[in-house]
Amino acid sequence: MPKRKSYHKIRGGCTTCKERKVRCSLERPICQNCERLSRPCIYVRAVPSQHNAQVTPSQGVPETIRTQELELMHYYTAYTYRTMSHNPVLISLWKEVVPRHAFQHPFLLQGLLAVAAHHRLHHDKKTFNSVDLIETANLYQQEALASYIRLLSDITEDNCHALFAFSQIIVGIQYSRLSLGFYPDNRHSPGVIAGMVEIFDLLKGALAIATQAHTWLRAGDLEPMLGDAPKTPPAETIPATIATPSIKALSALSEHIASQLGVDEDSKTRVSTLLSTIQFLRAAFLEDRNSVDTYNKIAGIPVFFDMNYLRLLKARDEGALVVLAYYGVALHQLGHISFVDAVGAKVVQAVADLVGQEWSTHLVWPQMEIRARG
Repeated sequence: MPKRKSYHKIRGGCTTCKERKVRCSLERPICQNCERLSRPCIYVRAVPSQHNAQVTPSQGVPETIRTQELELMHYYTAYTYRTMSHNPVLISLWKEVVPRHAFQHPFLLQGLLAVAAHHRLHHDKKTFNSVDLIETANLYQQEALASYIRLLSDITEDNCHALFAFSQIIVGIQYSRLSLGFYPDNRHSPGVIAGMVEIFDLLKGALAIATQAHTWLRAGDLEPMLGDAPKTPPAETIPATIATPSIKALSALSEHIASQLGVDEDSKTRVSTLLSTIQFLRAAFLEDRNSVDTYNKIAGIPVFFDMNYLRLLKARDEGALVVLAYYGVALHQLGHISFVDAVGAKVVQAVADLVGQEWSTHLVWPQMEIRARG
C-alpha cells in the first residue's frame, strides 16, 4: 500500500484544510479543496504585525483593524440599520438602541460589524466579491457566534437584550450567505435546503431566548421587537373573494398531503405537521403587502413552525420540501430586499431539483410565480 503523503502546514491556509490536515492551495475566496468538496472555505486573517501596521499608543490595536471597524460601524449607522425592518419603530431601535447594547456586549458589536460587511457586499459595487470583505464578515461572524452560543446557557437580565438582538442579526447573515453567490456550500440544491434548515434552527433559538427571558424583554427597551404569533385561519373560513392563486395552490397541496394519511402514528404526525405548516404559510400569503410589518412577519414566521417540520426537512421528506417551496415564494414576493434577495428563487429551484414527479403538479404555481416576478 502506498504511503499517504505527509502533511506540511502552510501559512495562511483556510481553516477547513487545517482541520482536515490537507495542503491548502490558498486560492481566495475559495480554495481548490473546498471548491471541489463543496465545503465552507474560511480564512482567518492574522492581525498585522508592528512592521506593517501603525499601532495607537493608548490601546495597542493595529490602525488598519481600528480603521476597518470604524468604517463598518459607520456603514451600519448610516445605511444597514434601515434594512433590518420596514417598521419605523423597529428601525429606530436598530439605529439607536441596539448599538447601545452592542457597546456593552462585544459579541453583539461583532454581529453588527458582520451584518454591515454583508450589507456592503450586497450594495457597494466597489466591494462586491471583495476577498477582504468576505473574510472580514466571516471573522466577525465566527467570533460573535462563539460567544453567543456560550452565553445561551447563561441568559441573564443583563445580557438577554443583546442575545435577542443578535439572534435576529445572525438569521439575516445566514440569509445573506444564501443570497450571495460565492459561498460554495450554498451553490447546490442540497446546500440551499441545508441553509434554510439552519436558518429555521436559528429562528428557534431566537424563540427560546424570547421565551426564557420574556419578562425581562417585555420590561426592556427592545420590547417592540417581540412580535405576536400569526393568525392562521382554516382554509374553509377564507372567503372565496380572497381565494388568491396562492391560497388555491396551498389548498390543493393540503388535499394531496391529506390523502397520504395512513393508520400508523408516524403517518398521522407527518400529515398533521405538514398541514399545520401550510396554515402558517396561508397566513403569510394573506398578509397585507403594504404593511410596514410584512417583512418581519414573513421572515420570522418559521419561528412558529412545528419542530417536527424541521425534522422532516432534515430527513428530506418530499412533502416538507414542497411546503418549503411555498415559503420560498413568500420570501420572493418581498421583492429585492437586502439579505433575502434571490433566496426564494433558489429555494424553489432546489426543491424542484430534489423531489419526484409525484409533486410536480404542486410546484407549477411556485415556479410560475418566481418567473413572473423575475
